[in-house]
Amino acid sequence: MKKATLNKATLILSIVLLAALLLSACSSPDPRIPEKFFFNPGGPFSTNVNDEDPRRQVRCSVVFEVVDERAIEELTEVAFIVRNSVIAVLGELTIDEMTTQRDLDNIIERLVERVNEDVSGSTDLIIGAYFTDFALV
Repeated sequence: MKKATLNKATLILSIVLLAALLLSACSSPDPRIPEKFFFNPGGPFSTNVNDEDPRRQVRCSVVFEVVDERAIEELTEVAFIVRNSVIAVLGELTIDEMTTQRDLDNIIERLVERVNEDVSGSTDLIIGAYFTDFALV
């Protein structure tokens, strides 16, 4: 009889420990998914492109992935420089350099590099960029 009581107690304790483990896993963030931080430099961008037709433009919106919350604060203070950097990169490109997914990936790399050069000093604040819309007009 003692053995049966001991088995029940072991079973109950195991269930309680499993329940506690499951509850703690549900209430805490998943350690496998890193926290991400984003900076939106403001409204959409619109600028002429480097094209034979001076009326050709690119209109887009971009959001930057940044290293941490501090980077958001720093970039917010110099948002005008970020916007200028984006416009400068887009204005250097031709329509032919903006038409494929590969082109957009290249533009993103150039944006990240240029903005980091213009605002970050020795430590890069921006690690990625995402277009939320992109149109050639």
